Amino acid sequence: MLDKLQKKMVNVFLFFDLMKLNRKYPKGDDYIRLKKIQEKRLHKLMKKAYQIPFYRERFDRAGVKPEDIRTAEDLVKLPPLTKDELRAWMNEEAEKPKYKDWFHDTTSGSSGKPLMLLYSPKEKAFMMADWFRVMCMAGYNPFRGKTMSRKSAHSTSAGADTFLQKFGILRRGFLNQYAPEEDMIKQVNEYKPDFLYMNKTELMRLCLYCKENHSDIWQPKFFCASGEMTDPAARKLFKEILGDGIIDAYGSAETGSCMLKLFDSPEHIIHYDAYVINIYDENDRLANAGSVVITPLFKTDIPLINYKIGDKAISEVRDGVRYVTSLQGRMNDFFRYDTGEVTTFFEIAPIIAHCEDVVQIRFVQDSYTHIVVQCVQSKESLKTLEQIEKELDEALNKKFKHHMDIDFEWSNSIPPDSNGKLRMIVCKVDENGKK
Repeated sequence: MLDKLQKKMVNVFLFFDLMKLNRKYPKGDDYIRLKKIQEKRLHKLMKKAYQIPFYRERFDRAGVKPEDIRTAEDLVKLPPLTKDELRAWMNEEAEKPKYKDWFHDTTSGSSGKPLMLLYSPKEKAFMMADWFRVMCMAGYNPFRGKTMSRKSAHSTSAGADTFLQKFGILRRGFLNQYAPEEDMIKQVNEYKPDFLYMNKTELMRLCLYCKENHSDIWQPKFFCASGEMTDPAARKLFKEILGDGIIDAYGSAETGSCMLKLFDSPEHIIHYDAYVINIYDENDRLANAGSVVITPLFKTDIPLINYKIGDKAISEVRDGVRYVTSLQGRMNDFFRYDTGEVTTFFEIAPIIAHCEDVVQIRFVQDSYTHIVVQCVQSKESLKTLEQIEKELDEALNKKFKHHMDIDFEWSNSIPPDSNGKLRMIVCKVDENGKK
């Protein structure tokens, strides 16, 4: 009952969390204060985590007590948390009645299979506040400004309909990223957002269309491409079409936004008051180059401690502060139709997340009407391949905007892309229907 009430108050919690977070780009001595906050929250998290059976077993197996973890560097004493371990734990916890009124979200599936996530209402509010903090650090004012973002499975409105938004606070519009490009441009031009954010592939599609068709689009004060790293070519295009207000906010559905690079800065800064970010080498030792390992300090109900997200980074430590100078992140794509519409991963994610018969999957679209689905069957599956194919074909075509002919390819594993990730959707068809 308490969680149900808290769920209705998420925007209120968001407001108070935002007031507590650091909202200015840190410099010099600011880090001394922020690292003290980090260590205080880390100590609190360790004590809470040790009361959770999943983490108590990990602490005990490593021979570590909560009091042994006092600094960010001390976290190396605990084992990293992998996606597979988190997936198994989340699936187990999700069956419990106590989480009925929690938020159930899904990751982008860049590792080959989406991950279901549980957030308490207060954790969800903090993650939302953390994102608004990113915008504030860029110079956005949530009391006067307007944001515009892509639609998601959780987008239930198209404008100011919450208690706070009725007073002009945290105003937010939604852009239909599934629509043809001309419709998207019209939506942006009519709403005139101060801050625009959407997935990189979606933003690339929009900006390429503007460039190729000489279409004018409203230039927001700030904009952010989420979900994937922005490469130099994309960055150049974004600035040409949308202006100089580009920011790079690094994070994930699991962790929230934990690092930020503003405009033309050469490096990402870490949000020390809400996260610990370490870099581990191949032997899980602290290093300046290697795997990104994240511990959100606000997630105390279902913690993520030493979460190995799968991305690589290069960093420098100066005066005890870690700055990330290079990131290699996730990739996503979308399905195209000859109408100009698209379907992104987020529309089909629930189907894949709840298909327990498949442990790995990738979609390869080679024409407007044909998709090859590469799959790896779960060893625990009791169904025949024909049964799984029939169920997936029916479920997917209910979500696709136009019917797709689907062929399935089964194997023991799907090789990753060159960056070590597995793209969920590989679209080989451009906007003109060419491969």
